[in-house]
Amino acid sequence: MMYSTVTILVICFTIILGLYICDGKLNSRPVIGVLAQSSNPDDRYHGDTFIPSTYVKWLESGGAMVVPIRVKESDQYYETLFKSINGVVFPGGGVNILTSYFTKAAKLLYNMALKANDQGDYFPLWGTCMGFQQLTVLTSGKNLLSHLHAHGMLPLNLTSDYGQSRLLEDLPMDIWTSLTLFNVTANHHNWGLSPKNFSQNQALQSFYRVLSTNVANNGEEFISTFEAKKYPIYGVQWHPEKVPYDWDLGDALSHTKRGVKVTQYFANFFVEECRKSAHQFPDMDTLLSTLISNYNPHFSKDKRFQEDYYFNFTHNSYVLV
Repeated sequence: MMYSTVTILVICFTIILGLYICDGKLNSRPVIGVLAQSSNPDDRYHGDTFIPSTYVKWLESGGAMVVPIRVKESDQYYETLFKSINGVVFPGGGVNILTSYFTKAAKLLYNMALKANDQGDYFPLWGTCMGFQQLTVLTSGKNLLSHLHAHGMLPLNLTSDYGQSRLLEDLPMDIWTSLTLFNVTANHHNWGLSPKNFSQNQALQSFYRVLSTNVANNGEEFISTFEAKKYPIYGVQWHPEKVPYDWDLGDALSHTKRGVKVTQYFANFFVEECRKSAHQFPDMDTLLSTLISNYNPHFSKDKRFQEDYYFNFTHNSYVLV
C-alpha cells in the first residue's frame, strides 16, 4: 500500500506526539538517595559515615542524580528529603541490620515508601547485599539470615516466577543468556537468606516474589534476587555496581563486556522506576546544595582501589556497628 507524503508526515507526527505524551508522564530528572552507613574505625578520621562511589556511578549511568541520605538525623529530616527524592538505595556494607542508625533510617524510609505507594504515590526502593538483608528484616521484623560464604562471580539460577516479575520479565535475550550461563553477578557476603527460612516466614513469603537463587561456597543455597509483589521494591544479594566500577584486587571480579551490560540493564531498570515518582525538590537551590556532587570522594591508594564519600554526623556521637 502506498502512502502520500502528507499521510506519512501525519503518521510520523502522531507517533512523535504519542512518545512525547508518554514521556511527559515520567520525571526526566530523577534524583535518588543512597543511605550512608557508619565508617570502619580505621577510616573514621575521614568521616563518621560513608557511601561507596560505585553506587553513585551506577545510578548516574542510568540517568539519575544522586543525593546522600545521612544517618542519625531527625524524623523531620527524612520526611522532608523523602518528599524531594524519587527513590532510595540501601547499599551493601557491614553494619548491624537490627540496631544501627542505618537500620533506624532505613525503617523510616521503608515505612514511608509503603505508605506512599498505598496512596498511589509511586516510590521505589532498592537493596543491594546488606541492603537486601536489611529489607528482609524490615519486612519480617526478624533476622532470618544464615551464615554462609559467597565470594566471587556467579550466574543466576532463575526461578519459575521470574517471568512474572517487573524486574526480569522483559530481559533481552543477550542479558538473559549472560545472567543464566556466565559468571556476571558479583557476590561478596558471609550471610544470606535461605529458601527454607524464606518459605517458613509468612511475612516474607506474602510480600516478596523470589526471582533467583544461588549456592554459596559452603554448599548452602541462598536467595539472590527478589521483588515485592505489590510494591516497587527490589533486592539483590549480589552487587550490580561492582563489575564496571570496583577494582578491588581482593574481590576476584570479572570485568567483562557481558557483566557490564548486565550492570547497565539493572541501572536502567531502577532509574526508570524512579522516573515514575513525581517527588521534587522545593527549588533548584535546595537540590543543588543537596547533591552528592558537593562532596569530593576519597580514593584509597591501596589494593582495594576504594573510593568513598565521607560525611560527619551532625550530632556528636558515634554509632555502634
